[in-house]
Order: sequence, then structure tokens, then C-alpha cells
Amino acid sequence: MKEAKKYFRLMLGAKSAHVNDCLQGNFVGADFSIEQDLTNDLPEQWRDFNEKFRPIYLEKFPSKKKVTAGLACGNLWTVCKGMRIGDIVLCPDGTGTYRVGEITSDYHHHPKEILPHRRTVQWYENGIDRSE
Repeated sequence: MKEAKKYFRLMLGAKSAHVNDCLQGNFVGADFSIEQDLTNDLPEQWRDFNEKFRPIYLEKFPSKKKVTAGLACGNLWTVCKGMRIGDIVLCPDGTGTYRVGEITSDYHHHPKEILPHRRTVQWYENGIDRSE
């Protein structure tokens, strides 16, 4: 039986700072200051991912709380593993519109670039007004 399509709201950088790059490059991504390639570190369960990467996050941001680290790591896992090919992303573009795209690839890493933990996306032509 085919798994149901899921929908994810995803910010493309703080205040949608990277939305134009993502639209032009056909990708969505995340950062959270975890710099390593996660290809071989994406377990099926986000809790297992968090257990390994929460300490790494907290080492980089010692003033952050464990809950904040858990949310950051959980979001990173969702972008890298939780979203499946065929799932839909809704990304605010900073103008009151959500840009809509479909995930078309598995995780890939782009070191030293913006949002280095990426998924390829096919963007739909029309967005959705936030008021809708």
C-alpha cells in the first residue's frame, strides 16, 4: 500500500532569507550549524538522531537549552529523512505567499553552501496566499 503524501511547512532560512536561492536552485534545506554530511547518520527514528546530535548542537551553542537543541535536531532530521519523495513543502516567501513544491530526491549534502542539508524540489508555478 502506498504511503500517504505528507505536507510540511518549512522556513528557508531566518525570515525566509534563502527563498530566492531555493526557488532558483530547486531545493529546500536546513542548517542548524551541523556541518557534517549526514548521509550515514540518518536513523529511521528522530529520537535516535537527536540522541546523537543534541550534544553536538549544545557544544556549538552552550547557552541554548536542551529543548531548543532537541527541536533544532528534530527539524534537521525531518528535512533530511522525515520528508519522503512525493511529499509537499509549503515555504513562506516573506511576501505573504507560501511557495509550494514537491520533494523529488533523497537527502544530499552541500558543504560550505547555504542550507547545506538539502532535498531537491520541483516547485509549482502558483503559490498560496497566506490568507487562504
